Amino acid sequence: MKHQFFLSLLSLSLLSLLPSSSSSSSASLSSTIYKGASFSIEGNEGEPILTSPDSAFAAGFYAVGANAYCFAIWFAGSAEKTAVWAANRDFPVNGRGSRLTFGHDGHLVLTDVDGSVVWDSTAAAAAAIETGTAAAIGGAATSAAAVEAGLLDTGNLVLRDGSGRTVWRSFDYPTDTLLPTQALTKGKRLVSRFGPDAFQAGYHSLYFDNDNVLRLMYDGPDISSIYWPSPDYNVFQNGRTNYNSTRLAVLDRTGRFSSSDGLGDSAADSGPLTKRRRITLDYDGNLRIYSLNETGRYWNVTWVAIAERCNVHGLCGANGICTYSRAVTCACPPGYEMSDARDWNRGCRPTFNLSCQARQKSQQQQQQQFHFVELPQTDFYGFDLGFNSSISFDDCRRICAQSCLCLGFGYRLTGTGVCYPKIALFNGYTSPNFPGNFYLKVPRTVGASESTIRSVLRCGNASAEVEVGSASMYGKNRNSTKWAYLYVFALALGALELLFVVTGWWFLFRKHDTSKSVQEGYKMISSQFRRFTYRELKEATGKFKEELGRGGAGVVYRGFSKTKEWWR
Repeated sequence: MKHQFFLSLLSLSLLSLLPSSSSSSSASLSSTIYKGASFSIEGNEGEPILTSPDSAFAAGFYAVGANAYCFAIWFAGSAEKTAVWAANRDFPVNGRGSRLTFGHDGHLVLTDVDGSVVWDSTAAAAAAIETGTAAAIGGAATSAAAVEAGLLDTGNLVLRDGSGRTVWRSFDYPTDTLLPTQALTKGKRLVSRFGPDAFQAGYHSLYFDNDNVLRLMYDGPDISSIYWPSPDYNVFQNGRTNYNSTRLAVLDRTGRFSSSDGLGDSAADSGPLTKRRRITLDYDGNLRIYSLNETGRYWNVTWVAIAERCNVHGLCGANGICTYSRAVTCACPPGYEMSDARDWNRGCRPTFNLSCQARQKSQQQQQQQFHFVELPQTDFYGFDLGFNSSISFDDCRRICAQSCLCLGFGYRLTGTGVCYPKIALFNGYTSPNFPGNFYLKVPRTVGASESTIRSVLRCGNASAEVEVGSASMYGKNRNSTKWAYLYVFALALGALELLFVVTGWWFLFRKHDTSKSVQEGYKMISSQFRRFTYRELKEATGKFKEELGRGGAGVVYRGFSKTKEWWR
């Protein structure tokens, strides 16, 4: 009897060590799986296949859309289960019939419902080694020798061979996030998400450039441009150095993010080793360190690379302008409209045709075709037709007016006049700290009206006629004192007049306060969107017939206004 008991106990112990094939990840929540294991999505949506020994991280099928899943790693302790890595971020699999299999050949493979291989650890490793984005570990070129897979307390998913040696690890293939002790090295990149609810790769990336400097770059459908560290300064002025050969950046457990080019910044709550942290390149192109509040299970931003978010390139696409109001928003300048009402990455397109056929006409005829609309404290980065310093406003305007390639010009009065004629309008932004204005070239039919207020700034022999978007457009130039006296006098006169004829003058001043030139000059700031009634919305969407998608803000429907304009 005793012998039978011990034999039964021994049999159960041996069976528990054997790998098993399961369709349910809830059958065994452990930190390790073995060859032969297989997992399907059905019934396990959002449930972990693996958990780290300290239960801080989980790995499994992660929902990225309606019936769309990625094999991913996420923070189990955060309320929203924040994903930190995904094997197939650009190619999600179907929620019906897709499987993750740890084959007897040592491959960890994700297959779609039709059996096609979407992701293979061995293929991913070989491709990365070939392109130089990862190196072989311990001499192993692939993960074919793996016999077990484990999720570590660091959030690193590793494949190990029979001797316990690591032959593959997720830390070598980052997506948009680095975890503490995870290194970003030569050839590796963090790539942002496409949008707040879009898991696939976007247009912003963090990487080491060929000069050994860690940079943020926008690589969009139209242009590519580096925006961090600031392109207005050289490497050393930005506190970096390119005299290094290691190309290594890492976030340590105390919250300090440092790199071999001299970068060294710490999270606001740096110090405690028990804090859960991550550094993520967010969908808006900004790099941030997050610390987890484990009581409330939410994330706090404790460091950010770019304080003024509109300095991130590519947020609003070609011709678009990034502005600050209650939140960072995008807008089109006067005479432009959105290229795609659903995607600001496509920017804005002109509603007019200002072609170079004007070359054949006289200078006077050319200038009669267009005028310049002022956009206060606004600039477009790069794509200068030329650079001119110590130049008058009139001469700067003339340079742009005489070139059919010029789309507008920036003018700054910072000691001396500086002129930036533009041949393309990218990375536009409006900031209260910017010491200049931008003057957009548009046909006179755009924004022109009898009530247009024009002002003449005389800096040379000729005069420049520019639509004024604000009465304070010259508040920072040499004539600021004279204008200040004029404003005080005008206000005093207005107050006296109001005392005598309140009712009549009230209507007159209201009309002037809402002049069309002011509305045009600040269109992108104060009047970007039209408010519609429910009846108009119901009619334009065909009784809410075609649904485009759903998100945290509600449901989005396709609709057209009576003027055939896209809604946005």
